[in-house]
Amino acid sequence: MTVISNVVAVGQVALQYLSRNRKRGFDDGSGTFIIPDATIEEVHTDDMEITDHPVEQGATISDHAFKRHAEVIVTAGWSDSPNNSGLSTQLVGFAANSNSAVRAVIGAAEFAASAVGTIANIVNGTGAGSPSSAAYAELVSMQSNRTLFTIYTGKRMYQNMLIKSLATTTDQKTENSAVIRISFRQILMAQTQTVTVPDSSVMDNPQQNGATVNNGTQSLLPSPTYNANALPKFNSSGQQL
Repeated sequence: MTVISNVVAVGQVALQYLSRNRKRGFDDGSGTFIIPDATIEEVHTDDMEITDHPVEQGATISDHAFKRHAEVIVTAGWSDSPNNSGLSTQLVGFAANSNSAVRAVIGAAEFAASAVGTIANIVNGTGAGSPSSAAYAELVSMQSNRTLFTIYTGKRMYQNMLIKSLATTTDQKTENSAVIRISFRQILMAQTQTVTVPDSSVMDNPQQNGATVNNGTQSLLPSPTYNANALPKFNSSGQQL
């Protein structure tokens, strides 16, 4: 196979990779797109709130309904094992299959990278800095910062989503991975606008829709003594007259 053929084949692999549909993941809108190694489960919830008004006789009256905020719970997994699905891995694999010398070099490099990663995890103690721990720490940080996400799932896309809760369990089966249950809830964004109120001199009824007027310091006045004669009267010893 010629060099030109190799370049063409590599270009085809790259084009196929870039033309794929966007994977499931979480986009924070600032250039960070979190893609789990595996999406285990997606639970979609859309509720309609129907108001109930009890009456003295007959069935409860329901005269209003409104849609509640969408919620989605994503159970995603991250592993500390090497990820073999990236474009760079595909290109390296293609090059290794083309030349035995390249295969030997790549094998030595992978072994060295694996050894360095293992030593780093031992030094860190509890796996800090591993891909699974880093993914969990990033999600916790984004939850604390109230980061708004655009969520891409297998069924639909959600906008303006906040992380409501995070839950993960570490045991003998998940020591070197992280299976995280992420609960997202949609929020409704409101836009405010500042307007200028015209002068009260051009208003038909400035007492009702005019601007606020500063009348200075006001003193309290004694309250009127309506029905004062109806109040009970007591003598000096506290007995009612």
